[in-house]
This record gives sequence, structure tokens and C-alpha cells, in this order.
Amino acid sequence: MNKEQLRKMKEQIEKRENAVELVLGEYCSQDGCPCGFRKFVFWAGKEQGPGWMDNIQNQLVDSARKLECFSKLEKYEKACWLEGAFYCKNCGTRWNYYSEEWRMLAFRKRLQIIDEDDPNKLFDEAIGDEIFATVGHEPSGKKALSLEQWVEFMLEA
Repeated sequence: MNKEQLRKMKEQIEKRENAVELVLGEYCSQDGCPCGFRKFVFWAGKEQGPGWMDNIQNQLVDSARKLECFSKLEKYEKACWLEGAFYCKNCGTRWNYYSEEWRMLAFRKRLQIIDEDDPNKLFDEAIGDEIFATVGHEPSGKKALSLEQWVEFMLEA
């Protein structure tokens, strides 16, 4: 990888981080946390894969777990790929955090409300267009949103 490719990659990552921070900041400024926003519940908890991961979703999950409103629960029921559980100090919502290493150093991350229905049913299988996939396992039949479209989707009423 040459310096120009590395610079472009860093720029893309920074752009994604900024977009996610913008969305989470808007949610938290309105309600103090993102928990009541159904698009957040959907995007943070939707399924990825089997042969791909959604980089926007992974960034959303990583950034959300760092919010001041989330506190890690010490006691939670263990399950496959379950890395931890969180409690929202603002609204009381409890979340499970899953991180599945599906390929060497490639992870599919999810935040799901504990004891709530599968969030995949909330919206029409939207995914980010920043997909990392194994050749032949690219997602098909799903609506891919650019980063700009994702921000609009997440913030529209």
C-alpha cells in the first residue's frame, strides 16, 4: 500500500467517524441518548453477513458504546459472540454487545436491546455501501446507502 492509498483510507475512516458522531450527537441532544430512535435500534442491531460486514454499522456500535449515557453491566447472561452488556443511565434500556470475528481481524458488531424483537424487521434491509466482503458473498437484494444517504436516513423524521 502506498502513501496515497493510505491517506485516502484514513480520510474515508475519518469521514465515517465524523458522520456517526454527527448522528449520535443529534440523538443525544434531543433525548439524552440514542435508545429511543428506532433507526438507531435498527442500524446498531441488524444482522450482517454471512460473508460480509457493514463498516458504518461497526463504527456506529463502537461510537455508541463510548457515549457517556452507556455504562457497562458487570452481570449478564453469557452467549456466543456476546462480549458484554450495557445499561443506559438516561432511559434504563439494556443492550447486549456482540462482536463476531468472522474472518481474521474482521468483526461484525451489533448492539441489541435485551429482550426485544429482532431489529432486522424495522426497516427494509438497508446497509451501508462501505461493505467489506469475501468474494462471492457480497450482499445482494439490499438497499446500499452512501455515507451521506445514511446520515439523511438516520436523521429524517
